[in-house]
Amino acid sequence: MQGLVVDHRIRMSARARRVTLRVTAEKGLEVVVPRGFDTAAVPRILERSKRWIDTAMARAELQREALESRPPWEVPAQVELPASGSAWRVEARKTGARRVSVRELEGRQLRVSGAIESEAACRDALTRWLMRQARAWLIPRLQSISSRTGLRYKRASVRRQATRLGSCSARGTISLNAKLLLLSPELVDYVLVHELCHLNQMNHSKHFWDLVRRHHPDCHAHASRVRESWRSIPRWAS
Repeated sequence: MQGLVVDHRIRMSARARRVTLRVTAEKGLEVVVPRGFDTAAVPRILERSKRWIDTAMARAELQREALESRPPWEVPAQVELPASGSAWRVEARKTGARRVSVRELEGRQLRVSGAIESEAACRDALTRWLMRQARAWLIPRLQSISSRTGLRYKRASVRRQATRLGSCSARGTISLNAKLLLLSPELVDYVLVHELCHLNQMNHSKHFWDLVRRHHPDCHAHASRVRESWRSIPRWAS
């Protein structure tokens, strides 16, 4: 490859409409291409993107070092959901199952059982449980704020976005991150108002922030706190 020596893998995707470069600490550089794409063109694409790749790879290396320096995985003894004001004691039980399951017991207790020595399996199971909790709490909360403010939406969903706490579309759809349950109630309300206001102003103009401030006066202070809180998401949910 001319001027660029970097390991990468190419993945064909039937859903891809264009070539996308992705760099993660786990997989390194991945080139996602549409099905039928001529992969002979990939080296030229990588050469044109060299500066971005260098920056992304350096960031991934720092992430990899951070992951390697973390203490061994342990199932959390307690799971707290500040948004809903709930806390769950966790009972970890190793079994011969290959997967991990999470079961709710009486008295706000969770039983995490299966291959609990696997961090990936535990995090996946706990995140599935978090998704169920989020659907049960975030959607009604969004409906309540929508009714109170008069800011309407057409439909809402809960997802597992990697970096975004919420998003909206021009069609009136709001997508909320399940990890919002790990923030305080006032910060969740700020995010919900923020996304509802975007359906009126699909930008971050002065008009948008005036609208947000009208319905959430502490918006700027809470925006800063959201960024800080996002950095302290517990390991099992990060």
